[in-house]
Amino acid sequence: MVLIDEASMAYIPQMAFAASLAKRTIICGDFKQLPPIAVGRHSLINEWLKKDIFQKSGVTHSVNNGELHPHLVLLKEQRRMHPDISAFTNKEIYHSLVSDHPSVKELRQELVKGEPFSNLASILIDVSFTGQHCVTEKLSKSRFNLWQLLISFQIIYESYLSGIKSIGYVTPYRSQSVLMEYLLEDIFQNERSVADIISATVHRFQGSERDVMIFDTVDSYPQERPGMLLIGQDSERLINVAITRTKGKFVQVSDTSFIHKQVSQTKTLRRLVEHQLNHGQAIFPKDIGSWIKNQHPKLNWIHARRIERVMEDIKHAHRSIILSFPNNGTISSEWLTQLNKRKDGIKLTLVSSADIPKLKIDATVKIPIPFPFVLIDEKILWLGLPFEGADRVRPPFVAARLESEAVGKFLIAQFSIV
Repeated sequence: MVLIDEASMAYIPQMAFAASLAKRTIICGDFKQLPPIAVGRHSLINEWLKKDIFQKSGVTHSVNNGELHPHLVLLKEQRRMHPDISAFTNKEIYHSLVSDHPSVKELRQELVKGEPFSNLASILIDVSFTGQHCVTEKLSKSRFNLWQLLISFQIIYESYLSGIKSIGYVTPYRSQSVLMEYLLEDIFQNERSVADIISATVHRFQGSERDVMIFDTVDSYPQERPGMLLIGQDSERLINVAITRTKGKFVQVSDTSFIHKQVSQTKTLRRLVEHQLNHGQAIFPKDIGSWIKNQHPKLNWIHARRIERVMEDIKHAHRSIILSFPNNGTISSEWLTQLNKRKDGIKLTLVSSADIPKLKIDATVKIPIPFPFVLIDEKILWLGLPFEGADRVRPPFVAARLESEAVGKFLIAQFSIV
């Protein structure tokens, strides 16, 4: 007998060869999870490498039509997720064919009670109107979003402090997962030595599970539409894997204003957002002061109009100041005064498609970054400041201060700031 597991990602020719070695073959897998990965457009690739065995055998077609295929043995109970998490997937993805084992709610209750978001198992962190932070990585064209990255890191930090040591950060975009890996290695290395914290794209998580899963969708303004990873043909399977890796807490970080405007109501992502909103699982930007209970030594959240600390950082700069200022605002006199009286030898680089009158700069990089930031000595990042340069922002006005050489170097390389 040959047993093949995680079969949805296996290539059909491989399984055919394996099956030829035995009199009996049992194939185990979930055709609602990720399909095989194949690059190419040849008709044979499309037919035999991009499709899974469930599609070719007719199992997928039968189930989608409300029938059970004669060769299919359906496992009808899930024992991993708290029922508040599985409520969406059981109904919307598995067409109510799957239910919860009676014990799973009690088994996951301790995880649900813990922080962050005590007594919530499924959580939607809405980052609507906190700025325009979604940009495209220049080489791979993969997307990343600094604001959602820092929000997600804060969730990891709060979870870790509450005693959770099994945490997954999952995103459709490789650039975002790599950037989170840089951040974790830079400022969370000691904690990772005693905890299982992984940052990766969805494909790496298939077949695994975590106490807490953070699903960062990344897509937001100023992008004009979501990427195909979130709305394309296989998006349902990708989102399903992101959700169903979770045991106790599933946290989605998304810009719901962007999703409502740019994503069709028929798409899985839109239906997931609506489900969480309708079930009272959403945490809105106004709630940031209540759910962030702990300030990490190298990541602080500060009201964007309180600029005393950033002015102190500028005053104590040793080598360089990089200022990104979109040309949709006028910089205040306080900023002009402090930047212009910086110490001798401190190089000020302005990153903007427009000039700032009266600002004494040493270099200009004429690229249109859609969000403001200040990077001091290539390691202290103020995201969301100067506030006058921010667009699509509503109260409460929040800025983030991050001390990370890894993220600083990433930004400099990404935007070719020298």
